[in-house]
Amino acid sequence: MTQAREITALKKLVRASNFLATSQIYLKKNVLHKRPLEHGDIKPRLLGHWGTCPGINFVYAHVNRLIVKNQRPFLYLVGPGHGFPAVQANLFIEGSLSHYYPDIIPYNEDGIVDICKKFSAAYGYPSHANPEAPGQILEGGELGYSLSVGFGAVLDNPNLIATVLVGDGEAETGPLAASWYANRLINPATDGAVLPIVHINGYKISGPTRMGRMSHEELDLEFRGLGYHPIIVDDQEEGDVYVTMAEAMDKAYEIINDVQTRARNGEDVEKPRWPVILMRTAKGWTGVSEDNGNKLEGNCDSHQVIVNKCATNKEHLEALDAWLASYKFDELYKQDAHGHLTFDKDIQSLLPPKELCCGRQHLSYGGEVVRALNNPDLNKLSYGPEVPRGHRGFSMNKMGEWMREAFKLNRDQRNLRIFSPDETYSNQLQAVFEETDRAWQWPIEEWDKDMARDGRVLELLSENLLFGMLHGYTVTGRHGMFPTYESFSQVISSMADQYCKYVYASQGVHFRKPLPSCNVVLSSLLERQDHNGYSHQNPSFLGAMLEKHPKITSAYLPADANSTLVYTEKAYAGRDKLNILVAGKKELPQWLNLEEARKQAADGVMVWDFASDENPDVILAACGDYVTQEAMAALVLIREMLPRVRVRFVSVTELTSSGLGSPEFQAKPWLMDEIFTEDKGVVFNYHGYPNTIKKLIFDYKGCKRFRIKGYEEEGSTTTPFDMGVRNGTSRFHLVIDMAYKLFQQGVIDEPQHVDITTDMLQRLVDHNNYIKVHGVDPKHIEDWVWTR
Repeated sequence: MTQAREITALKKLVRASNFLATSQIYLKKNVLHKRPLEHGDIKPRLLGHWGTCPGINFVYAHVNRLIVKNQRPFLYLVGPGHGFPAVQANLFIEGSLSHYYPDIIPYNEDGIVDICKKFSAAYGYPSHANPEAPGQILEGGELGYSLSVGFGAVLDNPNLIATVLVGDGEAETGPLAASWYANRLINPATDGAVLPIVHINGYKISGPTRMGRMSHEELDLEFRGLGYHPIIVDDQEEGDVYVTMAEAMDKAYEIINDVQTRARNGEDVEKPRWPVILMRTAKGWTGVSEDNGNKLEGNCDSHQVIVNKCATNKEHLEALDAWLASYKFDELYKQDAHGHLTFDKDIQSLLPPKELCCGRQHLSYGGEVVRALNNPDLNKLSYGPEVPRGHRGFSMNKMGEWMREAFKLNRDQRNLRIFSPDETYSNQLQAVFEETDRAWQWPIEEWDKDMARDGRVLELLSENLLFGMLHGYTVTGRHGMFPTYESFSQVISSMADQYCKYVYASQGVHFRKPLPSCNVVLSSLLERQDHNGYSHQNPSFLGAMLEKHPKITSAYLPADANSTLVYTEKAYAGRDKLNILVAGKKELPQWLNLEEARKQAADGVMVWDFASDENPDVILAACGDYVTQEAMAALVLIREMLPRVRVRFVSVTELTSSGLGSPEFQAKPWLMDEIFTEDKGVVFNYHGYPNTIKKLIFDYKGCKRFRIKGYEEEGSTTTPFDMGVRNGTSRFHLVIDMAYKLFQQGVIDEPQHVDITTDMLQRLVDHNNYIKVHGVDPKHIEDWVWTR
């Protein structure tokens, strides 16, 4: 095809998609504009974002051209996802909507009527990119995540190119700003490529963007400094912007192909300069240029719905009528008497083969391509039956050993990664480096450790970037882990929420199958943030995520290393989940053998018979590893002081999904009675904020019997045990609370209650005096050993 014919085809395709985008925003009738508009044709509520739509359509057409020309798979991620009418217009034109919704959106005029009438209508089509729409792996409603998700999608997909349209407003967000650094992690020999296109239309909702006021020279310097090869396209410069953009896309593809070819031929391509296109086109391009003297096209006032009084205002209606007419949509398609629609031959020349259409890209349907992991043998990794109960060991180290074996067993599948914003060593996962390395495409010095071009551990100090990459990796059908310090996990709380919403919405879509779970590992827990201090004491991510849909989110708080192994295996086996594994990296007692750990993981709650008495007088429960140690120490103390008192110990290791707080527990209140008895007092020691547990048991009729202990926002640089003291989760506090419950129930008398309380309070005073003098906890605390 000649260049002139290509440019003609591009312009026709953009005209068609601009018309369909506009019609979706405004019209409930006469959506094909076969007669002049009337007030009654206009929707009662005008919702949507017009300003970004022309740029989305312009890029979509040029991506199609590259696909047709090179017959290579592309994903198209739209950062300003609120421009969904543009995305939906193209999905209709290429036939993807009709392929997945043949009865609802047929490939004819009736299909066009459907998408226009239902756009942003109640129970219709959302205003943002969504899982219900073919080919979408990112909603884009919350700006900032597009580029990182694109980088995650191309990992281990060597033929894939993810074109990511980044809005210049979106580019001002922290997550997006950090995402540019992912070029350090993408291996041109084994991964695909991301082609970022920054749409510099100059404006946000009500003001200019930073990039919109930068010169070409400033933009060029910024992106060269980031390690990219910038290519600038500007509709204000001499020449046809369609020609300039086509040449820019060809140049970008040539750079990508050159870098990948050299790397795949054995060259060590150090610090590859991937292309980025910086595209200046007007916001609201081709729309109404002004209204009542106010500039619209090329200004922030075109951001959402322009001429928005068409249902009542004659001038606005006439402006919209002229606007739609300018696209001459009736010239771009035909429908015969049998209802068969065909677009203009030039447009057809830009529509990729069905299997290469962006809406049909099979990698955007991760549930179709996912392969289960080959799991390590836990019998070889766990602390065996020869290890006595109470022996001390390391949970995170064992998780690292599991990951090491998993990397080994899945080496050929190349479907497993670690995305670690905090160093892998710091999280005690270093065993993985016996099998793989950290990925790094920039210079590697001879003294650098565990770094290689093809490493499967991704490390950069940005939670936003790496969680976004994990999102892209999992929704395209692979498995990953995001280990981070507990205190900093809240940085990605909103991103995790978006992931949960994507998964939840996907479950109702007939062409989407269950995705691999997104696995977040929290280490460096608040109870041992004694050296980093108050700033590192924050378990709020748990509470925030447990507010979400209970079928999507599960929090696993294994009490020991064997339980950690079992829950790691369970997390990777899950589908359509956000799993949060909470495990300390310090040495702690080991409570369960592997068989017992598996049994507990089946329900998430278990009475520990080895630590419990029959017909208990009081219940002691714990959820979390450090707090379990304190609870077990309290159990020893209360038995020493009150040998005739009977205590039941309950270990809770899973919240929501199938554990405490799950619909199963809510539907069967007798389970709670069976575990916690019907009438005995309960002292519950929890790793995070007490309110999290209070909310989960609120509907349980016996909730008033519970005394929930947890983090009370008290902390500083102190000793490990003093963290529990400050928040009332120490063994001494638990004994005080159990004694009070026993006194309430008449099991012990007032003098016994007073004696025990006085004793425990004195021990707390003694401890405080000791650490002020010595700076460390006393030996009987540090070296405590379980005895039954």
